[in-house]
Amino acid sequence: MTRHPRTFIAMTGLLSAALLAACGGGGDSSEEAKNSSDCFNAGFYRKDTQIYVSQSSRLNDAPALTSLVYHWVTSQTEENGINNIYINPAPNSGRTSLHYSIEGGALLYHGYNAFNIGSTSRQSLAPPRQSVIAMEPGQTTSQTIVQTDSFSNAGGETKTVTTLAETRTYAGRETITTALGTVEACRFVSTVAASQEGQPGASRETRTTTWVAAAGPYRGLTLQESAVTHQAGKTDTLVTETSQVNRFDLR
Repeated sequence: MTRHPRTFIAMTGLLSAALLAACGGGGDSSEEAKNSSDCFNAGFYRKDTQIYVSQSSRLNDAPALTSLVYHWVTSQTEENGINNIYINPAPNSGRTSLHYSIEGGALLYHGYNAFNIGSTSRQSLAPPRQSVIAMEPGQTTSQTIVQTDSFSNAGGETKTVTTLAETRTYAGRETITTALGTVEACRFVSTVAASQEGQPGASRETRTTTWVAAAGPYRGLTLQESAVTHQAGKTDTLVTETSQVNRFDLR
């Protein structure tokens, strides 16, 4: 599935938009030559689809932690030819909604709303983050996105504005081995340079490599992700692997 904003990902247990989010060998030339369309599974974005997985994450040399990741398509509407999808990323919570759409051969992430007792969190991206579905090996897309995060409670509202300069490259196919077995995967490499308005010390750059299943029973699922972030002279590496699929109910 798709990548998601890191602050909200940490809150919900999601990684990198979205499940759709670093070891293994290389693939042969025929694998490398295939485009990335097999790694997009439309079933992930149909109403009532539910996916529930366990992920193992390791930050630098710290012990690995296991988290549960949830993906439930709560509603799907079509308006003016645009397919809008709303996803609940947390179990037992009907008050959080990630907004995606599919248009022009791309999956777009628009932001989220989260309603809690006494507070509200919102995020909006202008323009939405774009993930082209059918990319050729070596193809790169780039965007400059203004991300606005707001938090409101009885004390008022705080707002953070961050400019994201992002590139996304489809590197080709590889056969990798993970906890879910050996499978052909698409490898995507993205870089995001983030600069926060009024906070020059908060600037950071993250390079993320993501492997997404191109075949097998879990086609479209993010298998592994490695994110290297440079900020204020420090480098952090977060490696995440989907270790178990607890539910994979596509509609």
